[in-house]
Formats: sequence, C-alpha cells, structure tokens
Amino acid sequence: MRWMLKIFFFLLFGGASAQYSLGSYNNGQSIFNTYAELMSGMTYVNQVSIPIQYYGTSIGVNEWRLTARLTQDFINDNNPAYAVAAEYAYLQYNSQSNSSSNASPVNVPLQAIALNKYSETTLIHSNVGLNPQLNRLFRYNLYIKGGNHLLACTNGMYKSAYEFRLYKITGQTQQLIGSFTSVMGDARFQINYAGNFGDQSVTLQNGAQQFNISYTTAADYLSERSAVINNALKIKTYNYQLAVQASGDFQSSLSPQILPLSVLKLDISVNQSYNGLQILTPVILSTTAQPIVYRNSSTPQDITFNLKFYIPANSIQAVPAGTYTTSVFFLIIPN
Repeated sequence: MRWMLKIFFFLLFGGASAQYSLGSYNNGQSIFNTYAELMSGMTYVNQVSIPIQYYGTSIGVNEWRLTARLTQDFINDNNPAYAVAAEYAYLQYNSQSNSSSNASPVNVPLQAIALNKYSETTLIHSNVGLNPQLNRLFRYNLYIKGGNHLLACTNGMYKSAYEFRLYKITGQTQQLIGSFTSVMGDARFQINYAGNFGDQSVTLQNGAQQFNISYTTAADYLSERSAVINNALKIKTYNYQLAVQASGDFQSSLSPQILPLSVLKLDISVNQSYNGLQILTPVILSTTAQPIVYRNSSTPQDITFNLKFYIPANSIQAVPAGTYTTSVFFLIIPN
C-alpha cells in the first residue's frame, strides 16, 4: 500500500479472409507475493501459446506478420477501480513447435516486446512460407514490469485479453488473413501481497498532499529552507515498516535545468510516545525505498506523524526561476 504527495520547489475469428485459423490459450499467471516482486516485476514462462493452422490449397503466403494487442488495461476482477496500464506488459518469445509441410523454423525476435491497448505490436515478421499445410505453435512468456504502479493496487486478479492478427505481405501491401481475440482473463496476473491485508490505511491530511519550499532572495540560498505540516500523515496498521521513496530529480516544465533529489531531506516526528515505535529520520530522499519507521505491535493503531521536508543551507546553486517538482511516496512494508 502506498500514498503519494507532490513536492513543489519554485518549480472469435474474422478478418478479410477466413482461410487461416489463429488461436491462443493461457497457461497460468504470475502471483506477486512480496514487496521485492512488486518492485522488480515478474515473468510467467509460457503464459500464452499461439497456434496458427491452415489446411487447403496454397494461397501463396511467402511473407507474413503476426501482431499482438491487449484489448484493455489489466483491471482488478473484484474492484474495477484498480487497474494497471497495458503498457506495463511485455511478451517474450520462448519456443515453437511445427508439424507443417514446411519444416523450416521461423526466426523470432528474442527481446521482450512491449504491448499496449491502442495499437498492434509486431511479434513476428517472417519470410518462411505458410504453404500449403500449416500447423505451428508459438509460446511466449508474459512479463509484468514492476514499480510503484503495482504498489498502488489492492490484492486480486488483474485481467485483460489478447488480440492476435496475421497478415500476408506482398510488396508494400498487407492483407489480413486471420485474427483472434482471446477470452477476458487470458492475459492476467495476480497480486497477493501481505501489505494489502488487514485493517490498515495510509492517509495524507491537513494539506500534506503538497509541500512548497520557496526561494525568493539570495539570502535564502544561505540558510535552511523548509516546509512543515503537523499531523500530516496518519498510519493505521500493525507490525510494519513505513518507507519513503521519491520519483526522481526535481524538474521544471519551463527549463531543462534539474535539481538533484539528494538536496531534499525528510524528518518526521510524533506528538506522543507509542510502544514499539522507532523513528529513523532524518533521511536524504532517493529513488530507492528507505525505511523511516519501524513498528512492532500486533494491534492496529492510528499514529499521526508530523512531516518536515527541508533543503540545508548552501545545498543548491542559483537556477532559472520556475517551479521544480518531484513526487514522494509513502509505503507500508510488513515486518
């Protein structure tokens, strides 16, 4: 589970021909169980198999192209409010089998190929003829890219569907000779992360969705500049680590100049004592998740934290005027 805030630094079968038969069948799904898996991504080997078949009189397919597209984003089966963009999915060739009259293997690209829901992506472009008796099977691994987009999602099965198309190529002309759309859920993965279970929540409040740190005079660069909001972050959970992570350097839409993320520090505090609570700040912000709180307790409890983002004196040089921004994420990680 995570919460994000902004830091502002002023800054069926069908087609044109029904002669070739395409299909697909799935072989399972990746299951994300840990924080590390959610961040690094997972590959499910041989997740989808694509048969191409034809028996009949040859129609001269000597050059051809097989494409793939996802029909929608990956949507949580039980809670459609949660979805993962189709662009985080990749197909990577694994193997092929062939019992066609043409025994030549098809040369298939080995790199992971990004999918999307808006346009077709070429999986295979080949000059190995599909004549006259065709029975080939291509197997692909499905890789789901990891990152904060998965941490933001609740547990459940995330489903999409594949659309495959086969084209005959003659010179500069492409003719659709087969297509197939799988059932919903053939493209899928599952999140089953312990950090998403139980009675817990992360809430930014009292205006803490945005922190502004301003520099208006030359003297400001010589002193610490900060933004503080009391009772800004409320956590309800148990036996957890609270971690912080930023998206990257400060950037401006008006200038190519950037400010390094390493100038920004975070300090947190509480207004009362709590059993089993250990605070590890201040920390320098980075793009890697850093624990800032440890809590050992078997009972969920609301704990409210004060947040202070600050830039120490003499940390930055003069830069063009503007608004420079980065994003900060707070993450719950089970002990």
